[in-house]
Order: sequence, then C-alpha cells, then structure tokens
Amino acid sequence: ILWSSTKTVILSIRVQYPDAHQLPEDNWALANMGGDALILILHFFVNTAILFAIEKDLFSCFRNLSAQQIPPKAENLTMDDDVLREEERVRINKTDVIRVCDFRKAYTTVVGKPFLAVERISFGLDYGECFALLGVNGAGKSTTFKSLTADTNPTEGEISVACHNITTDFEEARKLIGYCPQKDAIFLLMTVEEHLWFYARIKGIPTEMHHDIVEKAILELNLSDHRTKPAGTLSGGNKRKLSVAMATLGNPPIILLDEPSAGMDPEARRFMWTVVERISQRDKKSAVILTTHSMEEAEALSTKMGIMVRGGIFKCFGSSQHIKNKFGTGYEVEIKIRKPTYAEIEHAATQQGFVE
Repeated sequence: ILWSSTKTVILSIRVQYPDAHQLPEDNWALANMGGDALILILHFFVNTAILFAIEKDLFSCFRNLSAQQIPPKAENLTMDDDVLREEERVRINKTDVIRVCDFRKAYTTVVGKPFLAVERISFGLDYGECFALLGVNGAGKSTTFKSLTADTNPTEGEISVACHNITTDFEEARKLIGYCPQKDAIFLLMTVEEHLWFYARIKGIPTEMHHDIVEKAILELNLSDHRTKPAGTLSGGNKRKLSVAMATLGNPPIILLDEPSAGMDPEARRFMWTVVERISQRDKKSAVILTTHSMEEAEALSTKMGIMVRGGIFKCFGSSQHIKNKFGTGYEVEIKIRKPTYAEIEHAATQQGFVE
C-alpha cells in the first residue's frame, strides 16, 4: 500500500512537470523530493499503529480462526513418576515464583495441519533455584522460552511469573524479567559500556545508581578490556558475555538464559558458569531458567533439570544426581596424563636406542 502510494505521488509529479527543466529550484519542493518525505511520514503513522496493535494484542482475534484445528490432549501418555509428581505439585502449589502448569503449544494455520510443539509440561521453581531445560533440537525448549517471555501465547495451560499471568498481565511480569536470547540482541555500532547504560535506562534503574551498576556488570563479566569497543567487533564469546550482562543488569528476580555459553571456548564457558551460579545463589533473590545441550553445563549450574524429548514432554525430572542414579548406565572414566618434559623425552629415546 505504501509503495503504491509513493508511485502514485511520483507519477502525478511527472505529469505536472513533464520537462525536467520545469522542476522548482527549491530543493525541498515536493516535486524534487519525489515523494520521499511523504512516504516517510506514512511509514511513521502506519508502523506506530502496527506496534500499538501488537503491544495491546489486538490481533488475538485472528488466532481463534484456527482454534478448531488444535489436536486434543493425549490421554495415554507414558510419563515418568517424577514428572507426574512435579505436575501434581504445581497444580496444588500456586506460590512458585515461576510456574508452568499443563503447558501445551500447537502452531496452527487457517489451512493445513497443526504442528504440536509441546504436548504437556509442568514445572515450578522458587528464588535461589536454577532450572536447566535440556533436549535435542525440536524438542520444544525454544517454544517454552518464547511462551515464558510472551513472544508466543500458550495454546493451553497456565504460565505465571511472580503470580502475574503471562497471557493477561505481562505488562507487570516483564518488569521482573531479565532475558538473554539465543541470538545476541546487540547494536553493532554501540560500545559495551553504552549498551549497559542504555539498558539501565530502559529497565528504569534510578539514575544515581547507573554508574555503580554498569561498573559492577563490567567487572563481573570480565569485560573491562572491551568496554570501549563497538559490540560488532567483539568475538562470539564476548558477545554472549555482553548479552548475559544486559540480562542480569539490576539484579532482576527472574532471569532467563537461552544457551548462555554457546560459542564459547572451554575457559570462557567455565567463567560463565561461575557467573550464573553466583547470580542464582546470590542472596537467594533470583530464579534462573537456562536452556542448554550440555549435560555437563546443567550439572554444574542447576538445582533441578528437566529433559525434553521430541513430542514436547519431559522424559525425566529432578536433580542431576537423582537423574543419573535413576537413568544412568555404565561408568565415566576421566584420565589425565602428565605432559613429559623435553629432557624426559630425550632420555627415553636414548634408552630405546632411537638417539645415540
């Protein structure tokens, strides 16, 4: 529509001024602008209206067009006892700071078959706990995270953050959430320090606290050497550090980390684990949910974990030690070999007759 309007304006100008020499001398005349100014103004009003409609969820009526396609609940699911026990606990206990109860998500269209991403999961956690969500690609981890941040609405079930329902009261819930997405949401030309100052203002942190909070985040995430560098020039690991710093800025009570150590080398990954563990255990005032593909990372950070399988259900639930005791098979042997010195190698070679 906007492009058609622009072409109409340009064509009308050409009809009015068939000869280029007849165009007005004023550079700012509409004939010389070629409709560019008009299209910018139209973009402003139209995009503002679309943004308002999205924020106020005015498009929710369209989701009901395909509601009849949603597949019914599976009645004969085979689920582990620990999963069923957690599901029953969440139904009864409604005081968890993060509560996901009977969550189902089906992606539907006006035409075509629906795709069931998550069949049925339930879990809850309190302050001071860290919950790890594990699973293969396509198991439903990202869909669950999108629903926790109201990026997509649950098809069925209830998700609440600090007693605020995500579907009906997200305006209040999002004030409590620090979110590190899987893809770094950074501005390439802004420096690390500018990012943190910018997000401190967005989060409504009092102005007099900005300096101390930004400096603390830079020190905690070991970004002192990169504070004046544009974010676009950072390595992948340092970009993840910046994303985690922005998510944890101001000590939000709810922290959601989507693969926070992805793309990091082993040393940087260990450092990130230390930071996340300190945040989740610090004064028991934060609840942390993270997604990961690494069982080692989940063991190092989480107080409890849930392993999702294709079909969108929990295969097992509980602490890492409990899951290993219940489902673990075989043994893991770790061997460390001392690196010999050059003199020892030369002596051994002489003894074997390789060197005279």
